[in-house]
Amino acid sequence: MPFLRFLTLLLAWMLAGALHAQPVKADHVEAELVTAADAVQPGQALTVALRLKHDPLWHTYWQVPGDSGLPTRIEWQLPAGWSAGPLQWPVPKRLPIGPLMNYGYEGETFLLTELTPPPGVKPGAEAVLRGRADWLVCREVCIPGGADLQLTVPVRSEVQTTR
Repeated sequence: MPFLRFLTLLLAWMLAGALHAQPVKADHVEAELVTAADAVQPGQALTVALRLKHDPLWHTYWQVPGDSGLPTRIEWQLPAGWSAGPLQWPVPKRLPIGPLMNYGYEGETFLLTELTPPPGVKPGAEAVLRGRADWLVCREVCIPGGADLQLTVPVRSEVQTTR
């Protein structure tokens, strides 16, 4: 099911109704937070993606990077009472480098996380979701990179998602 959610989020993001923040360009990677929903409901999980768009021929790493590399991480700074689930990783690409085998992503990828607000959050409010993403981006050399990201999501009693 995570793969279906990944595809849904990817398609939804490309449509106008998705929420997304201002992208941040850092060290051969453009990063931003996106979601397919137009709001969050009290006590209900919201799937948020860390979108990474790599410069051509550059890559970042999967949760199990292989013989070298480091996985992308995100440290959430959420409003009081919110919780974050683990990153959900799409299937990586094989990235052979000489005798080494690594696993990661080129082009554009979405790393999903379920964020859950407390049941008592009031409709009409806005939640500011912040996260510090860090990665190792490589081509022939590797560069540690990262960005401070933010997404503002309205709280509503009903939510629309693009499916």
